Amino acid sequence: MSVRTASTSFASALFIALLFAVPAIAQVSMHKVEIVGARGILHRAPQTTEDPVTPSPGEQKNKEVAERLDKAGLLYTGKVVVDKDSAMLKPPAVVAEFAGTGYTLAKEPPTIEFGVIPVTPLFLNESPVKSKSDKSNEPTPWANWGQAAIDTRTGKFYGSIGDDGKYDARILLVEYDPATKIIKCLPEVNKLLGRTKTHFGDGKIHGWLDWYQSKDLDTPHLWFCTYWTKYTEPDDEDFETGYDGGHVMSCDVITGDMVDYGAPVKRSAWPYHRVDTKRGTLYAVGMFGEFLAWDINSQTTLWAGYLPKGMGWWERALLLDETTGMVYTSNRDTEADPEHHLIKYDPHRNRFTKLECHVPKTTGQASGKGQPGAYSAMRAQTRHRGPDGLFWCVTNGGQLFTFDPDKKIIKDKGPNWPGEQRYTASMERSPGGRYLYYMPGAHGHGYSDGSPLVQFDTQTGTLKVLAFFFPYYYEKYGYTAGGTFSIVLDERGESLFIVWNGAFIENSGDVAGGDTFGQCAISLVHIPESERQE
Repeated sequence: MSVRTASTSFASALFIALLFAVPAIAQVSMHKVEIVGARGILHRAPQTTEDPVTPSPGEQKNKEVAERLDKAGLLYTGKVVVDKDSAMLKPPAVVAEFAGTGYTLAKEPPTIEFGVIPVTPLFLNESPVKSKSDKSNEPTPWANWGQAAIDTRTGKFYGSIGDDGKYDARILLVEYDPATKIIKCLPEVNKLLGRTKTHFGDGKIHGWLDWYQSKDLDTPHLWFCTYWTKYTEPDDEDFETGYDGGHVMSCDVITGDMVDYGAPVKRSAWPYHRVDTKRGTLYAVGMFGEFLAWDINSQTTLWAGYLPKGMGWWERALLLDETTGMVYTSNRDTEADPEHHLIKYDPHRNRFTKLECHVPKTTGQASGKGQPGAYSAMRAQTRHRGPDGLFWCVTNGGQLFTFDPDKKIIKDKGPNWPGEQRYTASMERSPGGRYLYYMPGAHGHGYSDGSPLVQFDTQTGTLKVLAFFFPYYYEKYGYTAGGTFSIVLDERGESLFIVWNGAFIENSGDVAGGDTFGQCAISLVHIPESERQE
């Protein structure tokens, strides 16, 4: 048994579920419900199924193009191909001029495993419920928005995908096992919660997947929160279907058990979240900057609400310093603070402080998220302090900087990429601290600069491209690797896992082609030993 549970009568379970607004009654026995801690509802190794769907007209066209371009039978099958090719190190014309000055090229190409995630349905139907407002209820193509994780017990990697749905919405965890080269989708979350096609649901997991073993669990679970995809928020008619907001959930990936802890804040959902694994605190931030600190072990709220006047928690950044327990972001209140000073949450005092340091100005050429001379919010950061005590971070505009939490100092480290596609949503640091890894062009547009995998040398400030995924995978397999919000480095610093936003589409590489989503994929990049000497 992976969790410590208590059985209760149906009447008692109904009271608990209603009290905490956990819409899972449709999924539980009429005689007993297994409760995990104060409010968790256990779903033992749940299985969810999908009815056949008729793709929307737009999706039918996408399906026809994808099936025509799929040269190796990667759609629907989960088939994984393995390549090592010097052609991966050929820069596309748009960034070739920067080779040797803006970046160097690896001498040896990596070995890369690649496969398309076999989600069902891959091509989506129209929403069964039409919106009564000007906010659409239609799903958009499949995409990844959250940070991946590795299970060091098994060597398997985990990511997440969602269909941006509102009704008949779908979000799933995805598992990749390098030993067997099998890609597997875990049960669909909205169906697990008992939501039918006429219930509003969540369409994204948008934060970090983090491991933690609470006092109520016998093994570590993978923790995450759910997020709505009707912006800026669902309509009243959507809440009236029983939707109560984004849920806190955990999954035992070994047994398949999932636990639903309900919505900690009504009518809020969570575009960013992290777990402090040393203290058992889940942090999340909502669409409007509402900040949540939630104690996993007692399943109670430590803080929920908005920050003091002049401060706002940026909903795309939670820098977590597990050494001290402090949590940081850049200031969301740009009217009061156009320089985006860092804000600190001190969980010991339950107080917020604006620091003296702020993000650096954007330098280099303009990018989609930042203009030269302007300040932009922190977007990504390394997972932990490095051996030097520093976090490495990047702004929306692609400006690298370091943050020293002890000295409260930020140092500008320059542009993260010489091309236009600088927006970066995920970054990792090697075990010895020398190298950063990241992929600029996160929002489905990285192909415009070749979808490069960058290794940044923190000692020399040199950018090295380990591989260009475009046009290599387009020319060989028909797949455009658009960008990623999700990379994770294994504990030895040898292999890097990527969850791709991309699709089988006609693509010349032109920047005017637009963002690329629709058929998510995975890559596992085995970095040559000669290219990662620390």
